[in-house]
Amino acid sequence: MNLPHKLLLLFLLFFSAFNLHAQESMMQDVSNTYLAKLIDTATKYYPQVKVLQRKLNISEINLRKNKLSWYDVLSVSAYYSPTNSSNINLPNLTGFQVGLNINIAALIQKPFLIKAAKEDVEISKLGQEEYAILLAADVKTRYIKYVQSATILRIQSGIAIEAESVLKDIRYKFEKGETIFENYSKALVFMSDNKKSVIDAESNFLVAKTNLETIIGKKLSEIQ
Repeated sequence: MNLPHKLLLLFLLFFSAFNLHAQESMMQDVSNTYLAKLIDTATKYYPQVKVLQRKLNISEINLRKNKLSWYDVLSVSAYYSPTNSSNINLPNLTGFQVGLNINIAALIQKPFLIKAAKEDVEISKLGQEEYAILLAADVKTRYIKYVQSATILRIQSGIAIEAESVLKDIRYKFEKGETIFENYSKALVFMSDNKKSVIDAESNFLVAKTNLETIIGKKLSEIQ
């Protein structure tokens, strides 16, 4: 077979794949509504979100504890001295006596402890806000990877179908003696390469799907 016929064969092999690829776009499969649902699901089910909420709860409990502990700076003591006893230290005091003591050091420290507890609450809130931003970005990235892998898989599957069709046509011509074995061999190699590409695309798709489901805490089939 001369060079023009070989070029024609290669054109037939790659034209369908190129034409299919040129018309494909992942943008049509990106859904902002669905993405918002994924982010919302992740904020409800991802464990780290719950961990940060627990830390905030602890900070708020510590703040309330510090506000209620003002009376810790005070201490009350009671003494009883019988009327017939002889008290060398307090000779004129008999019966029940009540004393009030104030811990000056604790009194001075208390406002600072409450302020520190308030700051701890605010830090916990800011930590939640920061993580919410990072989590949303992570979900978006994994969702885009998922859509990308699904699109590539669809493209590769389409190319494999076209390659199989081309192979059947060349096999038919080879069996009739209308083309040489070299061309038939090239078609077989082309078909084999496409099957491998489909397997790779399937693997990438499953990995992307798993990564996305891991961060949202649910199966994608459960997100409507």
